[in-house]
Amino acid sequence: MDARSAADGDGGKPQKERDAEEKRQTDPETSLANAPSEGETISDFFAFEEIFARVLSTADDELDASNKYLFWSGLGAGGAIGLTFLARVVFTDAAHETEPGLLGNILYPVGFLIIVLGRYQLFTENTLTPVVLVLVKLASLRNLLRLWLVVLIANMIGATGVAALLGYFDVLNPERLKMALEISRHAYETGWWSLFSKAIIAGWIVAAMVWLVHGGRDTVSKILFVWMLMYFVGVGGFFHVITSSVEVFFLAFRAEDVSFWPLLPNFVLPVLLGNTIGGVTFVAILNYAQFAEHEDAKLFERYGQKLSWRDWMFSHNEQRHAAKGESKASGADAPA
Repeated sequence: MDARSAADGDGGKPQKERDAEEKRQTDPETSLANAPSEGETISDFFAFEEIFARVLSTADDELDASNKYLFWSGLGAGGAIGLTFLARVVFTDAAHETEPGLLGNILYPVGFLIIVLGRYQLFTENTLTPVVLVLVKLASLRNLLRLWLVVLIANMIGATGVAALLGYFDVLNPERLKMALEISRHAYETGWWSLFSKAIIAGWIVAAMVWLVHGGRDTVSKILFVWMLMYFVGVGGFFHVITSSVEVFFLAFRAEDVSFWPLLPNFVLPVLLGNTIGGVTFVAILNYAQFAEHEDAKLFERYGQKLSWRDWMFSHNEQRHAAKGESKASGADAPA
């Protein structure tokens, strides 16, 4: 390799800077789970493996989080998503559209921006990050289900609270109240299979958004990723389980012919299943399959030994902590 190629390969950094960067990448005390903070090959971009390492680092934090933290963070996310429904109503009415279109959905991403930048826990985001760590058998399926259950319950409570606020308090003027009811009625009258099918696409888009956010280097790029993809969900008429639940719960609080509890099996369930399948199948599994073609064992060594099939299915979070602690004590490259 000539000098120019060598310079291109390391981004043209001085030897001292490259040595410091290498130490930071390999020293568990100087980098959270050794996730890279900048690209190695081209400084403005992360390589696929580097994005994967950052996703693993986020998943590690999420799976280690307590139920109390997950609940309150999920509650905040459910409330933030309610602003998406409110924004659709306000901007659709202001744009004089009969239903949310190009202008009515302009701030559909507002709730997702709050969640991503504020690091709240949203169920559909968790169809990517923790699933990837479970796929490589570095975290248990039981721990994943715990994370999903706590976050989903908190998200739904937050969504119900916002729907009740909009339904029972004087937030919307008569014109916007009518528009909100029309939007909610449209979602409510959608068939089970159509809900499920459109929710698969929404789950795919949300998980892809999470992947791209981990590849972003600054706040502006992350905002653009979130805005473009979530705007696509709104304009495309796809269904997101928490956002759409705010809509139909609002309808249940305002309309006499709609009951709350039947919405769970008839509306929430198909959207939930679609979002989950879309996120897991189209992003987490496909990205893992790509990575498996050039798997770097060192990327996984820092997390300790891979779990046995029994531990992968049934182990507690405490067992995973113990395994990581033993790995670190034995000198393996474990995360800080």
